[in-house]
Amino acid sequence: MDADDGTATGAGRNPGFRAAAATDWLAGDGGGPTGFATGPDFEDVPLRADGASLLARFTEPSTTEPASIAVVSDVHLSTREVGGWKVFHRTEALLRRAVADLNDHDLDLVVFSGDLTENGALCDFELVSDILAGLDHEFVAVPGNHDVPKTFDEHEVPPLSRFEREYTPGGFPFHVDAGGVSVLGLNTAHAPDGSLDDTHEGTVSPDQREWLADELPRHDAPLVVGHHNLPGLLGATGGNSWRGSFPMRDPDPFADVLAAGDAPLYLSGHLHVPAVAETAGVRELVAPAICSFPQAYLVLDIGPAGTSVWHVPVATDEDATEALDLAHEYSERSRMVAGIVRRQTGAYPLVDELPPEDQPASPAATSECD
Repeated sequence: MDADDGTATGAGRNPGFRAAAATDWLAGDGGGPTGFATGPDFEDVPLRADGASLLARFTEPSTTEPASIAVVSDVHLSTREVGGWKVFHRTEALLRRAVADLNDHDLDLVVFSGDLTENGALCDFELVSDILAGLDHEFVAVPGNHDVPKTFDEHEVPPLSRFEREYTPGGFPFHVDAGGVSVLGLNTAHAPDGSLDDTHEGTVSPDQREWLADELPRHDAPLVVGHHNLPGLLGATGGNSWRGSFPMRDPDPFADVLAAGDAPLYLSGHLHVPAVAETAGVRELVAPAICSFPQAYLVLDIGPAGTSVWHVPVATDEDATEALDLAHEYSERSRMVAGIVRRQTGAYPLVDELPPEDQPASPAATSECD
């Protein structure tokens, strides 16, 4: 992406996102998935892949001590809600399936990049904790806007201190090592002024920026993780209003810290769209959602040659079809999000900076979601 205006430039620079923004794929017969995410433009794009797909390959981060890190985002687990484009009635089953699948892989760390729950209800967090107790790997999490208490909540939401106690090594911000990679976790749902009404946008507080500025130079292969997004993706969509919840508030000081510290990659969630973009020279990798189409997680294999990012589905064919149907029925925005996701997955790899001989084998070749 061009760091100035966010538009996609150059071969291999996220062509899927650019194509999605330029195409009015909503035009069609309006009668279900045919006419909004199928047809001639999608003939070669399966609803889900059998096994892992290569999403991107980057020269950085790289490390002489290899690491394999899974990224799970936007579970939106709900014990009470049904339907919707987030397919609430499948969220428990999808999280359990993801945990079982993760346990089949040799991983150094699992990172949850926000929105573990749909509305932060205590019962939902308790079920998440129960399911994650079965995860055989070390894991950490950052909160999403749906996970934190807000002034307008009409139900009990656990305080941030409980989230920190269960999902971090000692509170925010945090640092945890995985192989030769240093994962630096931020709470982007934090509101420095004490207001918790605008967590959908998110921000990085001054104290976290100061910590990050001190911490980045200490690590050879840092991976910065937060839930909310930088503004580079907004330009990539051509200014469409399909996802008005990004970028984060006041992103420039945060992007400046990342750039000054030579952070090779910022990892986020929130959008429910797998994507790669740049803001002020800082590359961002956006993880797909577990709850909504494409119902997948990522595995980052990081080694001396660079980083390979794999898209690993947890959806069956039936899950994927249902998710697309519900996205089409729910709202114009959910239809647009699902269509852009389809474009994205059809354009994999979104970025490829490594020679073919450096391509590793899929980490999920034996994964089965049928």
